[in-house]
Amino acid sequence: MKKKLLNKWTAALIIIVLAASCNRNFDIPPANADPEIDANLSIMELKTRYTAIGDFQRIEEEHIISGIVIADDRSGNFYKQIIIQDETGGIPVLLDANNVYTQYPVGRRVFILLKGMMLGDYGGTIQIGIDSSRSDDGRFLNLEGIPQTLFDQYIVKGSFNNIVTPKMVTPSDFTRTINDPLLSTLVQIGNTEFRSADVSKTYADPSINVSAVNFTLTTCEKQSIILRNSSYARFAAFTVPDGNGMITGIPGIFNGTMQLTIRDTTDVQFTGIRCNGQVPIPVIKSIADLKMYATGDSSIPLGVSIKGVVISNTKNEAAGNYRLQDASGGIQLRFTQDANPAAIAGDSLTVTVGGLSLSTYSGGLQVNEVNVVIKSGTGIVTPRPVTIADIKANQRAWESTLVTINDISITAGISNDIGANFTISDATGQLSTFVRNTAGITMPSAATSITGYVSLFQSGSAVAPLETQITLRAQSDFTGGTGGFFTALYDFRHVTEKSGTTDPGDPPAVEGVSFSSFSAVGVGANPSAGGRFSFTNWPLDTATGSDILKGVPDPNKYYEITVTPDNGKKFDISKISFTLQRSGTGIRQVVLRSGIDDYDANLAASISPLNDHLSVIGNNVFQVSDATTAAQDGCVVLPGAGFTNISAAISIRWYGFNAEARGGTFSIDNVKIEGVVR
Repeated sequence: MKKKLLNKWTAALIIIVLAASCNRNFDIPPANADPEIDANLSIMELKTRYTAIGDFQRIEEEHIISGIVIADDRSGNFYKQIIIQDETGGIPVLLDANNVYTQYPVGRRVFILLKGMMLGDYGGTIQIGIDSSRSDDGRFLNLEGIPQTLFDQYIVKGSFNNIVTPKMVTPSDFTRTINDPLLSTLVQIGNTEFRSADVSKTYADPSINVSAVNFTLTTCEKQSIILRNSSYARFAAFTVPDGNGMITGIPGIFNGTMQLTIRDTTDVQFTGIRCNGQVPIPVIKSIADLKMYATGDSSIPLGVSIKGVVISNTKNEAAGNYRLQDASGGIQLRFTQDANPAAIAGDSLTVTVGGLSLSTYSGGLQVNEVNVVIKSGTGIVTPRPVTIADIKANQRAWESTLVTINDISITAGISNDIGANFTISDATGQLSTFVRNTAGITMPSAATSITGYVSLFQSGSAVAPLETQITLRAQSDFTGGTGGFFTALYDFRHVTEKSGTTDPGDPPAVEGVSFSSFSAVGVGANPSAGGRFSFTNWPLDTATGSDILKGVPDPNKYYEITVTPDNGKKFDISKISFTLQRSGTGIRQVVLRSGIDDYDANLAASISPLNDHLSVIGNNVFQVSDATTAAQDGCVVLPGAGFTNISAAISIRWYGFNAEARGGTFSIDNVKIEGVVR
C-alpha cells in the first residue's frame, strides 16, 4: 500500500519553499526577453548525478538550469509536463496542472530553480519534480508534479519563439542507457514509415479503451523504433499516413524499450514513396469530415485534401480568402500569396490541406497557409432557403455555406474606410453584413430575397459573443430590390507626381449613378505627391502662423467631381467625408459647395470624430491647425434635405484657401460619398 510523505518531508518542503520565497527575488523581464539569471548547471550535469533506475535524489544545492521548451501539453500527447533542452541535453519537468502550454509553450526559455526539487525517473527516463510517492518498503516510486500554486517559485519564465534544431539520428544511435544524451531531446529520423499492416489504423484509440497505443516504425535500412501515442491526444482519431519520410519527436526509454513521442501530427512528414516503391494515395475528405479535426488550434493529418466549389467573391473578402462548399458543408481557406488561385464563384477546387492548421480567427473557422490547389472545373451550389432565426440556430454547422433569405429589409449602419455595415431583417430576426467599398454592391433598402454565405465574427475579447453574419458576393445576390444604399470611395492610389490634374484611377462604380474622375482646376499642373490628391497654387493669406485668417476662396481654383443618375433614377447624398492634409506653408481652410445653388453656399461642415487639429469656424469653414502637416481624419459634410431625390447631374467642389505660400499644398484623400439610389 502506498503512503505519502506528509510528515517530516512535508514540513521540510514548507520550510524550503518559504526560504525560497525570501531568497528568489528576480526582476520581471520585459516582454519576450530573458530575466537576468545565470544557469550554473547544465541539464546533462544534472542528469549525470543519476546513475541507476530508482536512484531518487532531493536537490539541496542552489542550482539553476535553463532550457527551451521542446514539448508541451497542447495536443494532449504529453500530460502534465514540459520537456526542456539546452546545449547539452533535455529533461522532462513534471507539472501538476493542465494546459500548461499557455504559460510554457514550445519555444519559450525557462529557468528552473532546483533547490528543494527532486530528481527521479520513470521507467528509466530521468525527470525532475517536486516530491515522490513511496511504497511500504520505503522505495521511491513516481515523482509528483510541481503544484500550480508553486510554479513561479520554481520556474522563471523567459523569452518566446526560441528555436531548437532537431538532431538527425537513426534508431541504432540510441544507447538504451539511463544517461543516453539523446533522451528527452528533439530528434529527427529520416526514411521512416509505418508498417503496411498499420497504415489504415488511427494514431491511438479515440474510444479510450486503452490509454495509449504503440506502433513500430521502420526505416528503409531495416531499423525500427516504437512510436507511442496517447489515446487522450487530440489527434488520436486521425489515420496514420501511408507514405515515407521524416519524423520528429522526443525519445525516451521505458523499462529498456526505446520509444518516440511526437508533439502533433505535423511532426510526422510521411509524404514520400514507401521503401517498397508504393506511392502514397491522397485522401479526399468531405468538408464535414475535415471540420471534425477542429479541436482548438489543430493540425490536419498529412495526405488530406478536400474538393468543393468556390461560393465567395474576392471583391468582398480579405485578400487571399475563399469560401469553399461541398455537399456536406463549407470552410474558409486562407491562401499564401504565391498560391492564390485567383478563383471566382463557381470554380471547383481540389485543395491539399494535410499538415496545415485548422483554427478560428475572429470567430471564423479556417484553414491557414494553403499553398497547393488545383482548379478542377466548375460547379453549382444551390443556396439553402432559410430564415434568420434558422441561421442563428445553426451558425457553426452552416458557416461558409450559401443561404437565401426572403422578404428582407435593410438598414444602413456605421461605415469606415474599408466599407459599410448594414442590418438585414426578416420576420424572425436580424443579422449584420459588411460590404467592402471594392464589392461594387449597391445595397437596396428592401428586397424579395437576398443570397449570401453565413460568416461568424467575434471581436478580440475571448468573452465577446459570437456574431452571426451574412456575406454577399455581387449585386445579383438581390432579387426584387428597391432603393439602394451606396458608398463611393476615391482612394487616389493611382495618383503620381506626373499624373496631371485628373485622377488616373477608375472612378467608383455604383449601380444607378455614375461618378466622374476627380479633377483639379486652376492649380498646379501635377500633384505634389503620389497616393493622394495634392496640388499647389492656392489663394494666399498674409497672416502666417495666425488663426485669424482673412482670405477667401478663389472661384476658379478647386477640386471637383460630378455625380450623374442613370435614366429614370434619382439619388440622395447623405454624407461626404475626407482626409485633409497640408504642407508647412499649405492651405489653412477648406469649404465645400455644389452646383445645386451654383456654388454659392458652403455645405454643412462638421468634425467626426473630434480632432484637435481640425475645427469648423464661421460659415461652415474647415480649418486645419498651422502646427501640423500630418494627414487629419474627421472632415464630414452632411448636405441635408437639398440633396434628396436628385434627378440630374450635380457637381461638388472643394475650395482650398488661405495658404501661406504659393508652393504650399492642399491635399485630400479617402474621399467617401454616401447616399441612396432610387
